[in-house]
Amino acid sequence: MRKIGFHGGCRICEIGPSSDVILFFDCLKTYAEQAHPDQDWSLLTDRLYRRYLRREELDKASALMEQAHHIFAQHPAASAVEWDTLLSGDAGRSWLKPDQPTLADVFSKYFEGFKDACSSAKSFLNDFAIYQPVRVVMSDLPGFARDKNKPLAEYDALEGKPFWLQ
Repeated sequence: MRKIGFHGGCRICEIGPSSDVILFFDCLKTYAEQAHPDQDWSLLTDRLYRRYLRREELDKASALMEQAHHIFAQHPAASAVEWDTLLSGDAGRSWLKPDQPTLADVFSKYFEGFKDACSSAKSFLNDFAIYQPVRVVMSDLPGFARDKNKPLAEYDALEGKPFWLQ
């Protein structure tokens, strides 16, 4: 089982297996984009999902994630996702607790991890004048070591599956 996390600065915030992370981004598209279709959610649904966040995108992405958190808080978890179907094969692998009251509660670790990764990226920049971008990564050592030193140009050129799913 591939474990995934948010990375920024010098911190990796492990959030769960890849299937759970895919569901989180699917819920972002389903609930956040549908609630506010006039807003550009691509900072989260493309830049963060597939690539990385540039330094100048951090504040806007953080505001979007906070807004998504509020949107998720309005959706009861029980009716938001067909958990039985979704977790039937992955019940033992998923880290999600679908018995929580809202989607915000189910994905609370994601919102906290993202905030921590952003904070670490800003601290690293302030302390060392180096921006270590916020991105989704494999959080196990071999996977992280493989991707940590990839040039950002490889992320920028990426089409299709993100590196954390390859």
